[in-house]
Amino acid sequence: MPLLDIQRRGQQIGRLRIGQQVPSKQDPNKMRPARLDTFRFTTQSRVAADAIAELYGGTVKDWNNEFEVITGRDTIGVTVPPRDQVVSQWYEMWSKGGCSRRCDSQIEQISGGPCQCPHADDPNDLSQIEAAAKERARLAALNPPQACKAITRISVMIPDLPGLGVFRLDTHSYYAAVEIGDAAALMQAARDQGVFLPAVLRIEHRQRVARGRTKKFPVPVLEVMATFRQIASGQLEAGGLQAQLPPPPAGQQRQLTSGVQAPHPTPSQLPQTGEAPLTAQQIADRAKSASTRQEIEALVDLAKDERVGEDLVATSPDTFEDLADFLRDRWRALPQAGGEKQ
Repeated sequence: MPLLDIQRRGQQIGRLRIGQQVPSKQDPNKMRPARLDTFRFTTQSRVAADAIAELYGGTVKDWNNEFEVITGRDTIGVTVPPRDQVVSQWYEMWSKGGCSRRCDSQIEQISGGPCQCPHADDPNDLSQIEAAAKERARLAALNPPQACKAITRISVMIPDLPGLGVFRLDTHSYYAAVEIGDAAALMQAARDQGVFLPAVLRIEHRQRVARGRTKKFPVPVLEVMATFRQIASGQLEAGGLQAQLPPPPAGQQRQLTSGVQAPHPTPSQLPQTGEAPLTAQQIADRAKSASTRQEIEALVDLAKDERVGEDLVATSPDTFEDLADFLRDRWRALPQAGGEKQ
């Protein structure tokens, strides 16, 4: 019999990631984030790492006292277990000492007090919510952050790998945060019946057009394969565990030729006449190491000349934003010539 006063939570076997840290071309001793087109696993289990490499491709490598495998897959069949905390969403602020704030936009959970970040006084007022979200995002991008970032954590079982625990994916994606709510009703209904939900976790490559420019960005998507009717009618439960499994890996997804996207080189100086122009990511990488506003202003001018201000850049392994917005926030975070920040 389980303990009735303890929530069930699966053992975490490892993590699923869609980014990695790579050496900076400007300074090999420093690291910068780079996005991936395929899933990257990290785990402390050598058995799990070997199974991941065999099933999804890739090579097992040592990583921070763990093992990592950059696979050749952008889609993985998973199962959503009937447990609490399968999906969690919070606004959080982290420091070297750990998580210092965690809130739902109204109540700060650690202190029990009100949210300390910009938030809507009326949670039903969409204009207030939008304005607060923009200001919170601006403050969160400062160095050090002055506000919390939204984070969505998804814990899933992978039935084709050894072990009965879960793999967790963390993402700061706005789209993942708002879209995961669509599956909440299905997950709750399945949890009430004690059934496992067959699903697919995939990296969806999207694009949007703003100011005449097309931007491409990845979004992790959890696609539940069971219908509400199948769950509500008991059909999924009646089918047994076999009906609650996702498709087998062989016919499940396409395999890419490489799991690693070529990193953007970062030159040590701004390009001169006759040199290849910098990409948006290269400009962002230089901005991260800039120490004066004058350096940022030069990069802003360069971004305008190259017309890459609207391009998305990786500012952390799982976070992407417009280059122009990132440069503006970096400029604001640096002191003026007299030493005062604006």
